[in-house]
Amino acid sequence: MVNIIVAHMREKEGRFVSKTTKEFHALGIVSLFPSLKDPYSKKGYEHFYDIQSNKGFLEWRVKTVQRQSRTTSTSHNRVELKGGPTSSRTLCSIDDQQTGDECMEAMSLLHHTTDRDLVFQKMKETFQYRQQMLHDPQQSADILQKCPRFLDMKGLILQDFLLMFGAETASRFLGKWETGFKDKVIQEARALRETPLLKKLLTSALNEKPDTADEPGPL
Repeated sequence: MVNIIVAHMREKEGRFVSKTTKEFHALGIVSLFPSLKDPYSKKGYEHFYDIQSNKGFLEWRVKTVQRQSRTTSTSHNRVELKGGPTSSRTLCSIDDQQTGDECMEAMSLLHHTTDRDLVFQKMKETFQYRQQMLHDPQQSADILQKCPRFLDMKGLILQDFLLMFGAETASRFLGKWETGFKDKVIQEARALRETPLLKKLLTSALNEKPDTADEPGPL
């Protein structure tokens, strides 16, 4: 029964099942099967899932499935694969790429200008530099702070895809965003540590009205 419930939860929420969901199903078990209720515990279902300690049969099964998934993934990774978001790519020749001080000046300008044409031009001129940042573990986590126009100007991600993959592949990505990628990206984002910026991005992605009290200040 625990295996079936965990499989169901993962099907609905993916790899990262929320504590609320696990507690809901633990309560459901003892509600449907009263003989499984623990008379010596406060709520009666803590042996299936205790939200305070994050322990119980459901949590242990979730972790077991996650370990098995990682093991399977590792064995698959032994086969040499090409592609993926973290792969280094041989980029096509892109003209007018800025280097050295000129590149730093362009990156600085992107923090202060909101002129759409100028932003697109400078983002294109710094494309190869930003690709190096993305593949550097020390810098990749700060990409949105160093390139804030990604947050308030549409079309920049698509421009990067065009430069990286070409028009045909980039158009397929855009065409599949709503049906194939958006829900998965939102699901992964919900499993991250919540920050004001992450909350704002999720609200925007879900087309929800933001709570002004929780709005982050300007970047």
